Amino acid sequence: MAFCKYCGNELDKDGKCTCKRSEEEAKKDIMKEKKSASTEKRTAVSSSENKSKKTLVIVCVVAVLLLAGIIAGLIIHGMNAYKKPIKEMVKGINRGDTEKIVSAMYSDNAAAEIRLTKARDRGMKWDEFVEQNDKSIDTIRSSRNIKKIKVDILAKEKLDGSNLTEIEKYYSDKYDEEVKKAYRVEVKFTIKYKDNTDTQSGWITVAKVKDDGWKYTEAGSDTFDFVRDLTMF
Repeated sequence: MAFCKYCGNELDKDGKCTCKRSEEEAKKDIMKEKKSASTEKRTAVSSSENKSKKTLVIVCVVAVLLLAGIIAGLIIHGMNAYKKPIKEMVKGINRGDTEKIVSAMYSDNAAAEIRLTKARDRGMKWDEFVEQNDKSIDTIRSSRNIKKIKVDILAKEKLDGSNLTEIEKYYSDKYDEEVKKAYRVEVKFTIKYKDNTDTQSGWITVAKVKDDGWKYTEAGSDTFDFVRDLTMF
């Protein structure tokens, strides 16, 4: 048997007393429980919001880093774009790929003219001409015992003044093309033969043709025998 600690009366079957003090204390307990539950709920919501904010911050940081990386990559790519026609020309020679050589050396308009005239002059379709020329490249390379050619870009000089005017005139007169800028590029070719290796160094001119990007050009370039012989059409 239990009794109320406030009034001394016997508690009912639920362990409660109906005296005023007991009811007041019961109400206080209920209020404490509600307050505690409300505090826990706010804490949970605040914790969830903090986690969401942290996640958003992390996502934003990652996005900024990715964007910075993409921008940096585009800048580097743009700075090195002048190297592409030289490397593509060498790839074309190594693979016996006429189309790759044409793309590296000529603008779209000039390439279209070459495709029309070279094939027509030999009385064949362009595809047939390409197949024949690919074989010729392989034959010349084999006859000279050339296994592979590698090119290293050593330095570059931006052309201006009369030097740039010369290149602009060359493209204007020969291809009716506009040149945006041009470089003289120092290169070192490493020619690997079947029995030995040779190196040749010199300067090659590349020009950025409007709407067509960078192209290798014979104008202002040093003459390398293997380049001349393996890229003639």
